[in-house]
Amino acid sequence: MQNRLLEAIQQDRAPHAILISGPEGSGRRELARRCAALFCLGEDAPERLLNCPNYYEIGESTVKVDDIRTLLSSAAMQGFNGGQRAFVFVNAQLMSTQIQNTLLKTLEEPHSETMLILTGNEFGLLPTIRSRCVIERIGAGSVTETAQTLVQEGMPPQEARFYAVLADGILSRARAYATEEARAFRAEALAILDRAVFEYAPFSDAADLITSLSAEPEPDEIPDEEPKTKGKKRKKGDVQLALNFLTICISVFQDALNEQLASQPPRNSDQRLLIQKIASHFTTARIQGIIEMLSSSQQKLTAGGNVYLTLDSALAKLFAEA
Repeated sequence: MQNRLLEAIQQDRAPHAILISGPEGSGRRELARRCAALFCLGEDAPERLLNCPNYYEIGESTVKVDDIRTLLSSAAMQGFNGGQRAFVFVNAQLMSTQIQNTLLKTLEEPHSETMLILTGNEFGLLPTIRSRCVIERIGAGSVTETAQTLVQEGMPPQEARFYAVLADGILSRARAYATEEARAFRAEALAILDRAVFEYAPFSDAADLITSLSAEPEPDEIPDEEPKTKGKKRKKGDVQLALNFLTICISVFQDALNEQLASQPPRNSDQRLLIQKIASHFTTARIQGIIEMLSSSQQKLTAGGNVYLTLDSALAKLFAEA
């Protein structure tokens, strides 16, 4: 399928909008860049995009509506030196509904010399966005092969199997999940989730988990009462850590949904007790609603929402649901 898509672009049969869907680490961004290189440069050489004035990539950091409007206004114009232009939207499923609606206008009336490439998961994207894109789905990797590779790299077999399943068979993600830092973060995130569902909304604990040191505070953060000194580090909510926390929560609730439906074994196989507690505590509809709420919180974060307030709101809603 990937080769057919690349061949279509090379033969000037390219669709004006493409959604490359798949789990994180599956190579969706790499494929997007290859498509963009063929469209803009006429060759499968994504490394050359660094110096291409007709290539734009957005979504790695916070995306605001005004940024998208400015970008899309240029998409309606002729490219530099009359060339074709490609716009790649990374993690498109995390874009807010407002941003997606703004993007929809361009998808409905595309410029003939412009290609829009979205990468991410289909879940979280408006149906109207999906319906206007050619969808290229990249599947998860082989759990067995990934586990074997991890064993060859020195990981115990049982542990290797666990991280291979947790990562959907994607080797790079399995390696990342297996680091000491990621293991510690996940353990604390799961403990916070358990407390949030069955005891109380642990705002302080969650804030500590997603806090990093930065010289710049949140835009609307209340300043410390301590005297300010030049170059002094301040605590700041880390967007990526907050996204990681919400991803872990979503994964557990998806496992609980699968537990109710008896559809497949859990990815978080070390959390069977928590998964069963959630599955027995909530109806299927409420679990689906919670997953949508947590996904919406991720969208708010990527749209520039305050990290602490967004996470507090998600925890409060989660506790209220319970």
